[in-house]
Amino acid sequence: MRVPLPRCLLTSLRGQRGGARSLFTLSDSSRSPASVPLTRDTFGLKRGEFAEPTSDDLSTLKQLVKGRMESDEDDLIKHNTDWLRTLRGSSPCVVFPKTTAEVSDVLRYCSERRLAVCPQGANTSLVGGSVPVFDEVIVSTSKMDDVIDIDHDGGTLTCEAGCSLKKLEKKTRKKRLYFPVDLNIREAQIGGVVAADMAGPRTARFGNLHGNVLGVEVVLPDGTVLDSMSTMRKDNTGFDLKQMFVGSEGSLGIITKVAMACPPMPKHINVAMVYTESFDHVLEIMRLAKDQLGEIMSACEFMDNDAVMSVKQKHLTMWGVPDKPYYVLIETAGHCDMHDEEKLKFLFNMLKDKRLIMDGQIGPLNYDDPTFVERLWNINGRILTALSAAGNVYHYDVSLPHAKQYPLVEKLRKDLGDEITKVASFGHLLDGNMHLALLSSSFSASTMAALDRLITEYVTAAGGAVSAELGCGFKSRNLGAHCKDPVEMKMMRDVKNMLDPKGIMNPYKVFPDSV
Repeated sequence: MRVPLPRCLLTSLRGQRGGARSLFTLSDSSRSPASVPLTRDTFGLKRGEFAEPTSDDLSTLKQLVKGRMESDEDDLIKHNTDWLRTLRGSSPCVVFPKTTAEVSDVLRYCSERRLAVCPQGANTSLVGGSVPVFDEVIVSTSKMDDVIDIDHDGGTLTCEAGCSLKKLEKKTRKKRLYFPVDLNIREAQIGGVVAADMAGPRTARFGNLHGNVLGVEVVLPDGTVLDSMSTMRKDNTGFDLKQMFVGSEGSLGIITKVAMACPPMPKHINVAMVYTESFDHVLEIMRLAKDQLGEIMSACEFMDNDAVMSVKQKHLTMWGVPDKPYYVLIETAGHCDMHDEEKLKFLFNMLKDKRLIMDGQIGPLNYDDPTFVERLWNINGRILTALSAAGNVYHYDVSLPHAKQYPLVEKLRKDLGDEITKVASFGHLLDGNMHLALLSSSFSASTMAALDRLITEYVTAAGGAVSAELGCGFKSRNLGAHCKDPVEMKMMRDVKNMLDPKGIMNPYKVFPDSV
């Protein structure tokens, strides 16, 4: 049963029927791309021992991709600058191959010339993983966007790396399959998503990419094509080599094709948004939700007041979203409408009876009119865009034991100086992933270094990870090693040296500056 919504909220929803989930775009930032200082200057980096691209190199690369290349400085700015507008490289070109053979030709040439390469999809990385640091040749997979096959019986999808999540969701839905990767960045491309091992709010229900990626095709740094594109869910013939490339962040090669497992599409999706007074209550709500909803619960998100009120101020002033300390969004995905709705309603009433929540609202997803669920998810999906419009955002994505999550937020608010004006937090409760968004008037490399130290020390001592679902990229390259055993780091470096002995693939990323 649907709980009545406030009149002001209903009015706003009816005026925005069918609205899509928010996208992260460069225009959301208050800083123009051209004003972003060069990364090499901001961080005082030393360029690697790579060849500098010449006019002859650009001419050859252009021929290899049949003229699909950008080299105009104005056109390059969006490819050289990251979404948060804190990093900017100086690549002289972006090449746009359309086939695996063209990617192979480009990497073979770059390897022979020892030209550094930066793989790029939709350039939506929040850790600087998809933009050059110096003058790396950008290889974009955005023209490789064919959906090759969708097998309803096998529950599999095969596609090229440049397909957007939005496109793949639409295609699989027509076959009554559910695309298991759900991110707020709908234009993110599957090749980059797999390379970064990105997850999202529904990981606990539908699994992570290591479980859902059935096959990949990868072009190695010397141009060799690795075809590991089986769609079989069981293949126990030797090493599972494809797993090396899930989360490799473009450091071992360029993913050109992906085969994914896709479960049946849930028939009924319901969402509840509840408000509560403390983070202890947030955790108790999560526990009861897991107990009461069981297998139909697909997501359980929390947002604090600073996060939601930032969105309200920027986007939702007419929504009537109440000003509360904490917000919990619970989603179910099942196949029996009455059963699912009744279970969620029972949970909602139990939370009220136990005085764990102040109030809330419940509603189902209707694909003909998805407004209710989409708008509730939009609050969660617009937090970073809302904050970035107000200034500079230092963003961190950590994994922590539940009891140690919000104490970190409180520590940051207590210990940081006046330069940080707001600390907002939100996260995926079911898998222990919390996002931190710290707002300041402008970017400072020294402030970022101080935050890195403070957060890394806390997370490491708590037994967590400094990157939960976004990868290390450039920004966290020196932080990830703190969460890894030295033997692990050595083995990672050995694999990198074996597959990429010249070190041309996405340099200055993933690995610490010194190991």
